[in-house]
Amino acid sequence: MDNTSNHGTATPARPGPTSTSTTTTTFSNESPLRFRASDSSKYRLGGTNAKRDVVMSELNRQVPEVPLDWYFEHLLPPLPDGVDTQRIVSSLKQSRVIEDNKWSFIPQHPCQDNRHEDFVYAGLEMIFAEIITAAKAQNHDLVQEFVLKLTPRARVVSERNSTTKPDGHLMSLEDAARLDREGEKPSVYEVWDSHEFKKDKESVRHVMDECVGQLVYDMQQIMALDPCRRFAFGTSIMNRSFRLWFCSRGTFLTAKPFDFISDPEKLVRVFVSFAFASRPDAGWDTSMACILPTSPTEQRRYKIQVGSKTYVTIKMLSDYAADSPIGRATRVWLVVDEFGPSDRYYVLKDVWVDAERDTEDEIRSNLLKDVEKKCGSNARAKVERHLLTPVAFEKLHIGASADDTTQLIMRGGSLPQNLHHLKLTVFQQSGSSTRSQVSPSDNAIDSVFSGTRERYLQQGDTGRKAPQVTSRFHYRIVFAERATTLYDEKNLGNVLGALADVTEALQWIHKSNWVHRDISCGNVYWYGCKTAGIEDKSRGLLGDLEFAKARIPGFPHEIRTGTFNFMASEVIAGNYLFLPRTGFSIFSSFNLRQDPARLLAIDSITPISSITPLPFNFNPLHDMESIWWILVYILYFNDDGKNVADAELANKRAAKAQLLFAQDGLIYQERQLFLEASLHLTVQQSCLSLSFGPIFALARAMGTILYAAYCDSEAKSPVIDEEAFGVHEALHQILHVARNNPQINTVQLVGTTRPQKRKIEDAENSRGNGSSRSKRARNSTNNS
Repeated sequence: MDNTSNHGTATPARPGPTSTSTTTTTFSNESPLRFRASDSSKYRLGGTNAKRDVVMSELNRQVPEVPLDWYFEHLLPPLPDGVDTQRIVSSLKQSRVIEDNKWSFIPQHPCQDNRHEDFVYAGLEMIFAEIITAAKAQNHDLVQEFVLKLTPRARVVSERNSTTKPDGHLMSLEDAARLDREGEKPSVYEVWDSHEFKKDKESVRHVMDECVGQLVYDMQQIMALDPCRRFAFGTSIMNRSFRLWFCSRGTFLTAKPFDFISDPEKLVRVFVSFAFASRPDAGWDTSMACILPTSPTEQRRYKIQVGSKTYVTIKMLSDYAADSPIGRATRVWLVVDEFGPSDRYYVLKDVWVDAERDTEDEIRSNLLKDVEKKCGSNARAKVERHLLTPVAFEKLHIGASADDTTQLIMRGGSLPQNLHHLKLTVFQQSGSSTRSQVSPSDNAIDSVFSGTRERYLQQGDTGRKAPQVTSRFHYRIVFAERATTLYDEKNLGNVLGALADVTEALQWIHKSNWVHRDISCGNVYWYGCKTAGIEDKSRGLLGDLEFAKARIPGFPHEIRTGTFNFMASEVIAGNYLFLPRTGFSIFSSFNLRQDPARLLAIDSITPISSITPLPFNFNPLHDMESIWWILVYILYFNDDGKNVADAELANKRAAKAQLLFAQDGLIYQERQLFLEASLHLTVQQSCLSLSFGPIFALARAMGTILYAAYCDSEAKSPVIDEEAFGVHEALHQILHVARNNPQINTVQLVGTTRPQKRKIEDAENSRGNGSSRSKRARNSTNNS
């Protein structure tokens, strides 16, 4: 998740109306929230133009425009030794490649040429070749790596059926020769520095928008589809204006344009730097090597180095986070050790971590140390048993330098102050370019993210604080367990077992003053040991500790983290929603250890007035509410396999799911009310199948317990104290009893029908017949 993308100007979150409170609080000192747009149904279901527009919105519709000299110094691959660009220009004038202050292969201003742009700029290939020949004449030891190829009518191919058709690319000499020899289309895995050309001037706004929209999307596609890319270059040419672009996981920017006809030395500088660049300087990750498919039905596989070991990928488990051009770009594979048993599987995660954060292995180690220190060795053993087990991890290096977005990729540069920012819009064409575009409002279920881990990000204030560079380092970790996420686990008993085990682990984690802050269906797992061929007891596991931290009561929650579908209402709001409540303790009225079900007898909660402003802080109840939302989510996005809902009920359920899970920052109001009303909810009111009656009673009891805990703890100061830990015992007891109930543990879940596909399903489409996804693909995502 990319929770720290754009920090913006701090703006207080809006308080939500509540039917039970007249209090006020100190709002979290945070920016407004927005979704990572690439998780939206507009991106998943839309046509090319819709996707381009989503990418623009991910960038806040603007990018920094840096001075060209700064771009040359910090981003452009360095000039090779022994090359003098002024001497190259002089030699090109002598050979009449440059004649009468213009390139002989582009004899007039493009905007004055009546020919199509494909023919107008075709001479760039010859200009590139002549420049490189002149450079080699200066230094005979130079070895050319890349060449410019113009392919304006060829769609770039990939395993995801990319829809981009750049006007040109840089590619290796070998790949260029193969394309010429075999007549194949360029591949997204082989090209870099995409080019887009327009004859009009940049001042023609709608043409400029079209050109930029195409190029930015070209670059985003390279970063999203090729796991070997650390960053990407781009080039746009409008008339005589030559503009360079750059994208990494920390920034997306452009350089001020130059006139490539009247200032040939700058073009020489660019082409020479690109032609002789190393693969790392061109953006490739040298710690990964592709294993090419041997048949059209196979997928690309990779050899990936982690420390001293090399792992071979079996299949991709998750990579949708890489669609966002700036962010953590988390990718997860099922892998085997290259020199280990072929049937011993591991899970490998590749991610770009914010510079100020610890690595996941460090967080896990520190958490376990604190559990042992504060709760004892037995508690540590219990928690450790329910966490994923790392077997290898590494902060990646390119050569001797750590691979990061600032010190290495930007060569230590920081953006100059007071930059102009280029506004980004998308030129909306009519016709087939918007093919397959689907309105997310066509079906209520469509705009509910049902298979991805959509997250909230901070929204930058584009008027006052423009995009900057986020410093991130490249990190990999390998886990021993091949487990199934609760997105994909279809036995309801196993789902409850996983939730029960994780709840028990959270009790000790919370008692050690730690919080997880990102509990979701994607990082709670069921580890079926017999299925995995392991001699051990099957159990629930908790993963993704990137945002876990030691909690400091009284300090504000510095940034909203979490997967939106499972975030606590208060975390979405950035505000306490249950202050204050009754003058007596609901928890103290019952012995939850022996009879948590007695909470169902509570009739109502009476508000009282008092107020002491409190800074908002993520606390253990927020993690526990996420456990509850996992169960609610599963009920709304699955059927009982033996009792599938009819069309009328399915539509009602979809409409209710829309209220609880749609991408709306004010949705916390619906969630708050749903939690408050949980005591009185029925299966029918919740628009769920009657066959879910027994499990819904469980969800209702859990919601009541959580609501009672909020009311009690927020009537006190500090907001959370030891009383809240009764929640863990109560919820664990309920889940444990339910998982042993034959009416519940035999239920086989069937996902509700909806048009959007998880990205991994699209990957399985590969280069085959291009039609429907195979059943094998739909069942392959057993990790997230």
